[in-house]
Amino acid sequence: MNNRTEIHDRVLKAQDLEELSGAYREWASNYDEDLIDRLGYQAPQKSVQLLVEHLPDRSVPVLDAGCGTGLVGQLLQAQGVGPVDGVDYSESMLQEAQAKQCYRNLSQADLNQALTLEDDTYGATLCVGTFTTGHVRPEALRELIRVTRSGGLVGFTVRDSYWEEAGFAELLDALDQEGTVELLQLLNIAYIVEEGSRCRLVLLRVN
Repeated sequence: MNNRTEIHDRVLKAQDLEELSGAYREWASNYDEDLIDRLGYQAPQKSVQLLVEHLPDRSVPVLDAGCGTGLVGQLLQAQGVGPVDGVDYSESMLQEAQAKQCYRNLSQADLNQALTLEDDTYGATLCVGTFTTGHVRPEALRELIRVTRSGGLVGFTVRDSYWEEAGFAELLDALDQEGTVELLQLLNIAYIVEEGSRCRLVLLRVN
């Protein structure tokens, strides 16, 4: 099954950050409607649900890494989780997220670079929909762990097509051997229903 919009294809096939940023700039105002209503994007809801099931204190600060238009932030707010900060590369997507009024702070950041955030800042970090071809490399996971407190949670999704290609299983094994994290959940779930795609949903506890 392959029922993507044309702009979605452009995002998935972008060759560099400039091309990717341009596609998101065009898509930002219709992103939620296209992905949620038309294509059945499952990852935000399932990721937030899994986090909440394992989060003992909903008042901890949370980082939404690659927040896009704020879909995850909205869901966290509805569950009484937060305050929530968001970072994303696309300024157009951040403007859409700002309009939802569910974030304490929003800022522009490239997740493939070191984040300008202090160590141990957040009680939980979510990164939904960004670990995919042409977007964020697996090594960015180490930055998400760095900014999350000991005992905190890091949840993220990886498109199945990218999981093997980018070596995520090997990265998780390395993090386990280092004693950096504990793997709490590794699920294979529907990602975008109308395109028939699936993803891995991972939840880690930081040691």
